[in-house]
Amino acid sequence: MSDPGTFRHRLAPDFFAILLVLIAFPALLEAIDMRAGRRITVPAGEVISTNLYVAASEVYVSGSVEGDLTAAGGEVSLDGTVANDVTVGGGQLRINGQIGGDLRVAGGQVLLTGRVNGDLVVAGGVVRVLSGAMVGGDVLLAGGDVLLEGTLVRSVRAVAGKVLLNGTITGPVSLRTNSLAIGEGANLENELVYFAPVEATVAENARIKGPITFHMISGMDQDWLRLLLQRAGSVFFLLRLTMTLGAGLIGFLLLRKPTQDLIQYALGNFGKEFLRGFVLFFVIPPAIFLIAITVVGVPVAFLGGLFHLSVGIVSVIYAGIALGALLLKWLRHRPAFEVTWQAVLLGISLAFLVRLVPYVGFLLNATFFLVIFGALYQRFWILLRGAAR
Repeated sequence: MSDPGTFRHRLAPDFFAILLVLIAFPALLEAIDMRAGRRITVPAGEVISTNLYVAASEVYVSGSVEGDLTAAGGEVSLDGTVANDVTVGGGQLRINGQIGGDLRVAGGQVLLTGRVNGDLVVAGGVVRVLSGAMVGGDVLLAGGDVLLEGTLVRSVRAVAGKVLLNGTITGPVSLRTNSLAIGEGANLENELVYFAPVEATVAENARIKGPITFHMISGMDQDWLRLLLQRAGSVFFLLRLTMTLGAGLIGFLLLRKPTQDLIQYALGNFGKEFLRGFVLFFVIPPAIFLIAITVVGVPVAFLGGLFHLSVGIVSVIYAGIALGALLLKWLRHRPAFEVTWQAVLLGISLAFLVRLVPYVGFLLNATFFLVIFGALYQRFWILLRGAAR
């Protein structure tokens, strides 16, 4: 068994990092531009001098961002210029502009034709780095169908189902794939190491200056899956954080008064709603099952289960908002709980950060989740009683 002093020593850096975030993050929130809605556009010619956070169904950025850009949406298109890092999550992602820092993306379809001065980290179903694109840093990919054209200045590491190399790669290349093809436009100036079930197909005019090392594997082995999860883990963590932030901001902007009332009530009745949430979270699922085993009760059980799941999803998002409102009240010495966009960003981000701390992170997130869970059911019950009168 681990010594308690050693355990506390290991957790000290995590708590120190969280303390720094608590102190610095509220001030940093004042220096960002946050936008949310159905369709967000930053037109050409507009200059944003701070960090930009966007959450919408459709996101189009053609202007200039002098800080970082974080965007989440069903369709995201970047045609402008970003001075620092870009983090994007969504369905269809098109990156046509210029990025001064790193680019981190996760989506169903990723298309890159622009310039990235820093590293490129991608997780996607279909990944296309087309002719004319340039990446100045290292490339790390996890995808299903990957095409690499353009110019990649440094190393490339990829885990994918299918890979086609058809551009200039200056640094070493390391791949794990089920199928590798090297096209006529390929210019590999360093070594190529790849793991695959069969040898790569190489076009006659392909230029390969470095040595080629082939390791035969039997399809998608356990090492392939482990490597994929390791490579994509950080990207999907950022994607989950971005999507949760987007949902929280949209909920706050579209439902400001209900959100304020819910958080005010939940934090004002913290203990009572925690107990209510704890009981309902564990009691309702067995009750739904008992209803479902009767033929007549199947539709009721289905609707009840769907509602229970919906309350849980909303509780995950609003638990972070409640945490942010509580912290801002304490940090700013306010007499009441206020739900602002700063509270949304602070609370949700901190809730994700605290999850990295064993036990403590789980307990903190579970506590606020159950408080909001109980408060949502209480508000719903009040609405039902009001409608019945």
